[in-house]
Amino acid sequence: TLADDEVSTMRSLSDLRAYVRDDLPKVLRFVAVSVVTVPAGVFLLWVFLQTDMRPFVANVVAVAIATVPNYLLNRYWVWRKRGRNSISREIAPFWAMAFLGLCLSTGAVWIAERSTDSDPVFLVLNVVSFGVVWVVKFFVLERFLFGHDPDAVAEPAKV
Repeated sequence: TLADDEVSTMRSLSDLRAYVRDDLPKVLRFVAVSVVTVPAGVFLLWVFLQTDMRPFVANVVAVAIATVPNYLLNRYWVWRKRGRNSISREIAPFWAMAFLGLCLSTGAVWIAERSTDSDPVFLVLNVVSFGVVWVVKFFVLERFLFGHDPDAVAEPAKV
């Protein structure tokens, strides 16, 4: 019915306003962290590729190094989480997502390494692989790692 459609539209607009008010600044901070850490990781990969390090190994080392500031910036700046770090609820899952990106990017680099020795190809594959994980990562961080506090008491709903 028309009334149901109007209620649905109003609810959607209300949800959009709440998203912009509450989550958009967080999304923008998340993007800013990536704008810093992705080029840093790609730079590290490029530096390691300039040595005699194999692309596969260079990718693993670059990802391992870049994951540390990524975690810290996301936890403390994007989600503004304070208090003790939880190995089981935060660090391990964050590293698991980094490992997923590492597996995707390393697999892509390993396959490419069989047919090329082009550093730009390795760099692009690294960025694209992590881009796939990046989209999912925000929602995982928000829903399961940093966006909620399992020890916090829920506030009563306002009527």
